[in-house]
Amino acid sequence: MYSLKSKLNKSLILNMLLIMLVMLVILNIFIQRLVMEQVLTRLQHDAESLVSIIGQTVNQQWEVNPAHISTVYNRVRSGHYYVVKTSNQIIRSRSLFDYEVAIDVLKGGASSSYQMDGAGNEHWLVWQQNIQKNSEQFQVWIAEDITGLQQQLMRFSIFAILLVIVFSVALIYMQQKILNRAFAVFDLLRSNLQAIRYGDAEKTATLVPLEILPLATEIEMLVEQLKQRIQRTRNAIGNLAHEIKRPLQLLALHIDSGDNKEMAVQSFDEIQMIVDRELRRAKISGSNVTGGVFKVREELPVLLQVMQKIYPHIYINLNIQNGLNEVNLDRDDMMELTGNLIDNACKYANQDVAVNIAMEQSDWVFDVEDDGKGVDQEQMALITGKGIRLDESRQGHGLGLTICADIVNSYQGKLHFSVSEMGGLKVRVSLPVKL
Repeated sequence: MYSLKSKLNKSLILNMLLIMLVMLVILNIFIQRLVMEQVLTRLQHDAESLVSIIGQTVNQQWEVNPAHISTVYNRVRSGHYYVVKTSNQIIRSRSLFDYEVAIDVLKGGASSSYQMDGAGNEHWLVWQQNIQKNSEQFQVWIAEDITGLQQQLMRFSIFAILLVIVFSVALIYMQQKILNRAFAVFDLLRSNLQAIRYGDAEKTATLVPLEILPLATEIEMLVEQLKQRIQRTRNAIGNLAHEIKRPLQLLALHIDSGDNKEMAVQSFDEIQMIVDRELRRAKISGSNVTGGVFKVREELPVLLQVMQKIYPHIYINLNIQNGLNEVNLDRDDMMELTGNLIDNACKYANQDVAVNIAMEQSDWVFDVEDDGKGVDQEQMALITGKGIRLDESRQGHGLGLTICADIVNSYQGKLHFSVSEMGGLKVRVSLPVKL
């Protein structure tokens, strides 16, 4: 057993923190590169400016006029430094003072940039380039202390981390609210099911997300189906109690009076007949499997075998449409429906009963007809009435068709009676099937 909400919450938090961490690293690298490129651009500009103001003295020596360059290069340890090398001369900025710098030799018009530790606690970003002027090759080395920039970048990184933490906490809080609101629909569904189960309130309208709408619909259909089945069971038990009450009273009366043994036996036989009928109906319905599909080609042959044992003198002809193997209808309801109709047809048939099953558009159609004496037109409207029997000479108490009508109505189907070409009654059941 595990909590779906906790699993989703944990996954969302981990994914969010991972994304935030990746974004933070990428942002930090991008800003560092951007800052360093800006510093390098300035160093390149200063290197070109430095070469442009280099001139020769009367002694044919190269020098940089301090008046034409930024004063930061003239202050000792100012954080801005340069070295210019010619074939026979090295020109150093006053800011270097006595600090010796090891400069790599570049060939041709090459250039390079790198970082190095400088004087004191300084950390330098260096730009090195070969520049030619007046047929003279100059190797310019220019550096800037980036310790302050690195400290600023560190402060920015710490601020960004704190900002990410604050945003993460806020997002986790909002995520919890969203998950709680999303999962609240399950509490509403549970409350609806409890209300239906205890029968103390009507179910409330619930706005169900599309993702769980099929599940909620199936649950509601199952609950409604169970309610209808329980109601049919209660009705059947009530009818059975009502039917058995009169013969029991007569049996008790005859036993108390001690006379008319024949009437007592007749009352006992009537009670036995009612019990046998209910046992037969239970056998027809089979095992109680709620829901599922009705497997026509598997279930009906077994049902007909039971019927043949009950009515050995009746020939039952079963015809199932080609390709029709199963339908999306409750198996238990269909077994009770088809069992009652076939039982009723066998009861009133002379020797033949025909059963036809087919799909017509989106409806499942079940036809049962017999070769009995049939029913008059004016009496067809009465045969689904509770306890009404048109032929008192046969066993049964008229409840089978009433149960069938209840099942058909629960599926918003149709139950139609007509005269069969075989001479008896034809019953057609038409039920809509969800594809």
